[in-house]
Amino acid sequence: MKHTYIFILLAFVGSLYAKAQQNAVVFGVIADSATTEPMNMVNIYTSNTTKRVGVVTDKHGKFTISIPANVNVDVIFSYSGYKKIIKTFHLRNGERQEVRISLAPERINLPQTTIKSDTYRNEGITKINPDWAKTSAGPTNGIENVIKSLGEGTSSNNELSSQYSVRGGNYDENLVYVNDIEIFRPFLIRSAQQEGLSFVNTDMVSDVSFSSGGFDAKYGDKMSSVLDIKYRKPQTFAGSVSAGLMGGSAHLEGVIGKKMTFQIGYRNKNVERLLTTGNDSGSYKPLFNDVQLYLTYDFNPKTTLAFLGNYASNRYSFIPVYKDTKFGSISEMYKLYVYFEGQEKDVFNSMFGSLVLSHHPNERLALKFITSAFSTDESENYDIQGEYWLNDISAGEDLAVEKGIGKYIEHARNRLQARIFNAEHKGTLLFADGNLQWSMKAQYELINDRQNEWKLVDSSGYSIPQPPIIIGQPNPPQSPLLQNIYKSNNDLSSYRFAAYIQREWKFFLPHTLMFLNTGVRSSAWTFNNEVLVSPRASISFKPYWKQDIVFRFAAGIYQQSPFYREYRGFDGSINENILSQKSVHAVFSTDWNFKMMGRPFRFLGSIYYKYLWDLIPYTLDNVRIRYSAQNNAVGYAQGIDLRLFGQFIRGIDSWITMSVMQTRENIDGDGAGYIPRPTDQLFNMNISFQDYLPRMPFIRIYLNFNFGTGYPYGPPDAPMHYRTSRMPSYMRADIAFTFRIKDENASWAKNNFLKVIKRIWLNIEWFNVFSNQNVISYTWVSALNNRSYAVPNYLTPSTLNARLSLEF
Repeated sequence: MKHTYIFILLAFVGSLYAKAQQNAVVFGVIADSATTEPMNMVNIYTSNTTKRVGVVTDKHGKFTISIPANVNVDVIFSYSGYKKIIKTFHLRNGERQEVRISLAPERINLPQTTIKSDTYRNEGITKINPDWAKTSAGPTNGIENVIKSLGEGTSSNNELSSQYSVRGGNYDENLVYVNDIEIFRPFLIRSAQQEGLSFVNTDMVSDVSFSSGGFDAKYGDKMSSVLDIKYRKPQTFAGSVSAGLMGGSAHLEGVIGKKMTFQIGYRNKNVERLLTTGNDSGSYKPLFNDVQLYLTYDFNPKTTLAFLGNYASNRYSFIPVYKDTKFGSISEMYKLYVYFEGQEKDVFNSMFGSLVLSHHPNERLALKFITSAFSTDESENYDIQGEYWLNDISAGEDLAVEKGIGKYIEHARNRLQARIFNAEHKGTLLFADGNLQWSMKAQYELINDRQNEWKLVDSSGYSIPQPPIIIGQPNPPQSPLLQNIYKSNNDLSSYRFAAYIQREWKFFLPHTLMFLNTGVRSSAWTFNNEVLVSPRASISFKPYWKQDIVFRFAAGIYQQSPFYREYRGFDGSINENILSQKSVHAVFSTDWNFKMMGRPFRFLGSIYYKYLWDLIPYTLDNVRIRYSAQNNAVGYAQGIDLRLFGQFIRGIDSWITMSVMQTRENIDGDGAGYIPRPTDQLFNMNISFQDYLPRMPFIRIYLNFNFGTGYPYGPPDAPMHYRTSRMPSYMRADIAFTFRIKDENASWAKNNFLKVIKRIWLNIEWFNVFSNQNVISYTWVSALNNRSYAVPNYLTPSTLNARLSLEF
């Protein structure tokens, strides 16, 4: 009897074991639906089994996965940027079933506007389709205008500038790449009126990636953000033309033969219409132009050579006439009159060229060899004399009380020439569980700088500051003392070397899909013989939950090697012992896709902390940054970024972003402790909203609203800890009304000459709808008692613009 029980027990265990071993096999090939090419590294995994099973395709698109038999099993086929496919199988034990799967590229199609899916969630990168920039509202149309509203932690208090601050960093802390090549911004720009066009030509762009921090080692050595742009390789002949009251653009693209493609783009910008509506009356002549050419040539299916060239000519001239500004409070109101003589003439010319040789020895290995050259020639020349009257009009303009009368002269003869040459090798090697990337780069810089800038202030016959009094000589012969003296005569050259290596893994764990990225950067600079090592890592989790959520944590060291302006002091001298500014980033973020009101939405939230040391204190006036050229400060930046993205109106995507941030620094020797950095902004909010008329869907409305608390400011020659007053908050709303005159499928144009044109639309733009007087900087006016008054310089008032665009 005992043996009978043992037999029954063994039979029961054996049946369980046999049942556990009942498996079936699904195998086959996965291909791209558009190109029919096999797809490597596609994820295949089960979703409703007790134990998750996952595999990836090989370089031939082939896969084999074992699944439980005699039950319904859902198998998911997914690849970043493609629509996910789910298939259900019910196979017998030992059965093998072959399938062929075609994955289609994923897009979110909006009425006449397309925004790509955010496919790089595990890397903490936002993906944006450049088409959005063509219809966004604002004076600076372009990718940067979208980044200001969509990017987490980005802020800007200047609608005339394409520059932006990210999580407490300044404009020089943002990386911009085009086709894997770092782009440099002008050096001498003082105000956004001079800035001209940004490098990125929206008409030529195919892909936009943006990260607000915690980015991988493959990106460079700056401390705030990275904007990575890829230009399009054309497939057919196409083009576009746009013309408006503030400039225009045109571009052509196509294929030459079977191996060569081309893109050429021209842009023109003229903001005279905006500038003449401000408080400073005068003759403005801003004229900004650029031409870009992008060529590719396929030697064979494995090898391609690409050329990207750019020439930009930005000219700005200004003959001021008078300035009339009221400022103060209800109880203490002032009015400043200034009458001018003189003029300003600035020229900023730049050229850029690059060659990229791409070679794919096999489907796993990709190699790039990059060379580039950048040249800029910038000159800033002005002699402006102003006679001013400052009155207290608190009791009314008829009872004005004179507070100060004076004259000042501003003089500048500044010229900077820079030449930057690069050579770089990049590589990528694919594995079944991820990839390996590496790079080696050498850069040569040549800088020639001549600076001669000063200001003379004469208040009621007295030079300010006054020369020292000599006892016994009531009227000694003294030369007037000058203010804001900046002089330099520098010729510098140096080499920089950089390299990185990073590895990315993908793990199919029992309860989550995990991505791990580790890497390290190293760089050296011959100017100060400094060698840097910057390790970085990130880990992302996507739990197998019903809710589509990705959690990501990133940390690393980010060290920004100084460029020329950072080691040139306020007086023009060069600090040969300058060091890199350094920071440690820690970022935790959540990315959640969900449905609300039956519509798709996405919520993104980030919390971050950055510790900063070896900081170089600086001042910020409009868009001009002046550095102290001393590594004598430590600091931090901390904050929370939130973004809600989705279909508030059915079928149309809009978003709202909010940021709370604090950044402080402690400068050695000033005894003031931690003080706000020049980009400290407690709260910032952006709203981008789209709508259309239900009965007239060809009329669209695009709203862009921005609110941000004020930046710190203070007297220009005062120590940094005296520059902690706050500008008024920045608030601005821009609206664009878009009239879709013709769409690609318009039936009325199929049999006439308009059939060759895909789309025609007219934009009517209303800038600064609420007519807010936003302050960008201050002019400091001195009275006889040596008291200084901060007179605000306002940005642009409410203005209308029109732009007609077509694509063919």
